[in-house]
Amino acid sequence: MRRITVALALLAVLGLPLGLLLGPTTPAHAGVDDFRFSSMDAKYSLSTDADGHSTLRTVETLVAEFPESNQNHGIRRTLVDSYDGHPTGLRIQSVTDQNGTPREYTVDEGTEVTIRDDEFVHGRQVYVLTYTQQNVTLPKSSSGNDEFYWDVNGTDWAQPFDRVTATVTVSPSLADALTGDVAAAQGTQGSTKSAAIERTGDRTVTASARNLAAHENLTLAIGFTAGTFTPRAGGVFDSPWPILSLVGALIALAGLIAAVALRRGRLADAPGRPTIVAEYRPPAGVGVVFAGHFLRRTATAAELLALAVDGHLRLVEKPGKGKPKFALEFVTADGVDDDGLVFLHALFGDPLVPGKERDVVSKNKNAITRIQSLYSGLPARAVREGYRRPIHARTVAAVLVPVAVGGLAGLVFGIVSVVTVFGGFWPVLAIPVAVIALAIAPVLVIRRPLTAKGAELRDQLRGLEVYIKQAEADRLAYLQSPEGAERMRPSDGDQSGELADPRLSLGDASWLRLNEKLLPWAALVGEQKRWSRELGEHYEEGGSQPEWYAGHTAFTPAVFASSIGGFSTSTTSSFSAMNGGSTGGVSSGGGGGGGGGGGV
Repeated sequence: MRRITVALALLAVLGLPLGLLLGPTTPAHAGVDDFRFSSMDAKYSLSTDADGHSTLRTVETLVAEFPESNQNHGIRRTLVDSYDGHPTGLRIQSVTDQNGTPREYTVDEGTEVTIRDDEFVHGRQVYVLTYTQQNVTLPKSSSGNDEFYWDVNGTDWAQPFDRVTATVTVSPSLADALTGDVAAAQGTQGSTKSAAIERTGDRTVTASARNLAAHENLTLAIGFTAGTFTPRAGGVFDSPWPILSLVGALIALAGLIAAVALRRGRLADAPGRPTIVAEYRPPAGVGVVFAGHFLRRTATAAELLALAVDGHLRLVEKPGKGKPKFALEFVTADGVDDDGLVFLHALFGDPLVPGKERDVVSKNKNAITRIQSLYSGLPARAVREGYRRPIHARTVAAVLVPVAVGGLAGLVFGIVSVVTVFGGFWPVLAIPVAVIALAIAPVLVIRRPLTAKGAELRDQLRGLEVYIKQAEADRLAYLQSPEGAERMRPSDGDQSGELADPRLSLGDASWLRLNEKLLPWAALVGEQKRWSRELGEHYEEGGSQPEWYAGHTAFTPAVFASSIGGFSTSTTSSFSAMNGGSTGGVSSGGGGGGGGGGGV
């Protein structure tokens, strides 16, 4: 860093004489905001409508002084469409020059007026904007009088103004309501520096300020007797939107209550076992993929381990920088179940060639698609095989149609109510009610309830999870107990009868084979690291290692456990796609209107 600093310093010193020899360089291109306004004159016509609400017609004349260089195409005028939290119904009527000739303009987000000429503009340019608003007055909290409290140019201009003038003319019907209280301020936001203000006749008030710097504003306030203007009505019954939002939310809430009742009754799962009993063997005829559906677990790593343990593929660990990399080597498809066959074809393609390898971390869109298709078909498969009841379309529609209609109405009309400031607290309440109903009701009723057969399978799997999560000594003690011995029957998948011997010990080959067969199931419930560590210890004690695993270092329990854990993590990652007032003082920027702008 020091060398770079010294080099830059030398370059600056050497470059100075060179710059003097070559002469002055071309000045940098100035920004579009680098100009000024010689004046802004705002003429306000304040009146009331038939209902007594205040109305305002504004004519702004802005005189911009642009440089002679090709810098600007025009100006931006940012207007304000709200006053003290409620909308003012801003409507832009025209944009012209001083002669009344229309100028091209665009409006973004309802308030950003961009007046842009296709060609560059130079020197003095005049922009005249005419727009209307309503509900631009408020009761004054300290005295109870009404007032018109307005920012003229606003504090968001990056340009200085040589002069800003505001002239307010009230309608004849409002002349007698004027209290005579007037005030004006100038400066940055919050400034109380006085500005010039005077009354002309019975209906006109003029305020002015000179030499306003960038972000300085002129504000004026005029007092009226209390009740001169009808306040903007923002109650629940002053607009149809709050009522519609509340009705919609109530309908959605009723649908949600019905969904809860259905979920606890007609759509409830079969009760299953009253007590979960530890199971040392998986349910007969059920693989880890199908089991994962009932346990709500991702089964990809578990299925690959099952294929390895059953001799259909080998897990090959390869050296690499940092964490080891893993590859899968196809061995045979003999005796593989349907789920395993899908995995094998997804991984190794067609045809299946013994010895073919696939890198675990390399993502294959076709493989992911085929495996995802297997997963997405599990709910329907559970119905076909009698583990779940099908979705009852009429029941679902009877609940979700009212929830959808009511919820969307509550949400949409609630948002409209909040934006237009009607209804107070009620639309704010209706919106979350609608959202909650829309989110939860489908989850409650769009389901395939477990049958008695499905509940039994679920509880068997939970029992297996209980067994797997026990400490090894506790598992062995369970199998040696009368209850465990009773459950160890040769007919449950141990054709040799070897596992039916209640005299199992930690050094038995049968104990090793039992734990090896359960490794995929341990991975299914997240216990693969602990299980593989214990399994590795038994391999080491017996002087052997699994045929389905090939490491690149000497076999130890710790290395084996780390490899299995790393394989599970890599597999999951690789296949993740699947699975203020006039009488009490006035400050700049404290009123309505104002805004800002800049150059374009």
